[in-house]
Parts: sequence; structure tokens; C-alpha cells
Amino acid sequence: MTWLAADPRHRSAYDQIALADSLVEEHRDNLHEHDVRQAGRWRRPLKWSAGLTAAAAASLIAFFAPHFLSAPMATYQTFGSTEQVALEDGSTVLLAPRSRLVVTGGRDEKIELAGGAWFNIRHNAARALAITAGQVEITDIGTRFDVQATDGQVRVAVAEGEVQVSSSSLAQPVHLHSGDALLFDGEGGRAAVSKLPTDAVGQWRQGRITYEETPLSLVIADLARYSGIQVEIGRALRGRLFSGTLVVSNGKAALRDLSQLMGLELHHDRSGYRLDERER
Repeated sequence: MTWLAADPRHRSAYDQIALADSLVEEHRDNLHEHDVRQAGRWRRPLKWSAGLTAAAAASLIAFFAPHFLSAPMATYQTFGSTEQVALEDGSTVLLAPRSRLVVTGGRDEKIELAGGAWFNIRHNAARALAITAGQVEITDIGTRFDVQATDGQVRVAVAEGEVQVSSSSLAQPVHLHSGDALLFDGEGGRAAVSKLPTDAVGQWRQGRITYEETPLSLVIADLARYSGIQVEIGRALRGRLFSGTLVVSNGKAALRDLSQLMGLELHHDRSGYRLDERER
């Protein structure tokens, strides 16, 4: 386990070896047993059997060589806690709870994110690093920034440096600098950029999140990710905007504060939590 955790490439190598071993086991009869004919039960000589084995082994090598030589891939999946991921050049990614990260190595690394992550990326002009989250791609990276991808919506906030965010839905790439926060709506194919204090970027690492005109649906998604608390809201409330700071390390308290700040009614029963418009 220590060896697997030491380098993303180790996981890929282990998976490839396990796959090769599985195929050898599956075709063991063809590789190692003598051919037996029904008529007279004649057995082929051992030399022929060995030759068959050698030929099959050569075929396996030819089949697996491209897989071993291709760019390694590692997948990280978190549940109730975070995980620190080290990239080959010394850059790091802190993967948020209930998130998934796929890293494909080689000369130009590619990263796919579902959920949330804090990126601390070293600048390297000779390397092309691309991060895909939902329908957007983040490039031109040498900085510290936060990404949250939920239900077709992606948020990118930069604490230091700059990044470029592009999507087939956008007319042109959007350049973000320190203190910029982008909200991309995959359903509408729109992006909005706002300002955020740099010390508020990636605050989930300290157990709280600051929101600036953020749809309630995304706030609820954050509570599910960082607190493990599930909340239902009516469709009419999904687009309601929220500004403020929530202590997401305590899901129940954060939900109570959210309902009070937005003037909503909080219901709790055996089926879970629900936010509704307050009756007048």
C-alpha cells in the first residue's frame, strides 16, 4: 500500500500487471496444456507445446507492450475525507470529500475532476497541463486555485497567478487572475466572473465557505459534499442567490444559518431535510 501511494504511476503499473496475469490465467489451457485430439487421443510432442506457449507469450507481450508504454493513469476517489495527490513535477492537488480525480501522466498531464479540489501547480512553460471539469477546460496554469464541479455547473476561483477557462459553449476563453471567480452554467452555456477576496478562495480546507451571489442549488451541493448532509429544495429555489459565509464543517448548523439568512423554512423529518419558502 505504501508503494502504491508513493506515485500515481505505481497504481497504473500494478493494474496493468494484474490485467496481464488475469489474461494468462484465463487462457492457461491454451498456453500450457497439450493439444488432445478426439481421434485416437493423440498428443502433440512437448516441443510443439512449448512452441505454442512461446508464441502465445510473444503475442501477449505484443498486446501489452503499448499499454505499458502508454501514459500512466491513476484514479483517486474520496468519500468522507480529503486526499492529498502529488503530481510528478511536485505540484499538489487536495481532493475534496466525495470527489473523483483522474490523472493521466506522460509529458503533458491531463486531469479530470468531478467534485472539488484545491490545486497548487508549479509553473512549467515546457509542460501543457489541462484540467477538465464538467464542460470546461482549465489551462495556462502556474498558480493556486480552487475548482468545484457539480451537476453541470463549474466554479473556478484563483488565489494566486492566472488561469484560462475555455468551453465549446463559450465564444472565447476567459482569463482569470488573482481574486477572480468564475461560475459556468453548463445548461445555459454561460459564464459569469466576479471578485472574491483571495483569502476566501478554497476556504473549505478550513471548514467554511464564502459565497458571493451563488445559486442556492450550488450551496446545497457544497453542504452535501463537505458536510455529508442531504437537503431537498423546490425548483423555484434552485436559482435563488446567496451571499455569506457558512461553517460547512458543521452541516446542521450551516443549514440552520442558511435558512435563517435567506428567510426560508427548514423542515426535518424521517426522510431528511427540506428548504421551502416561508409561509406568510
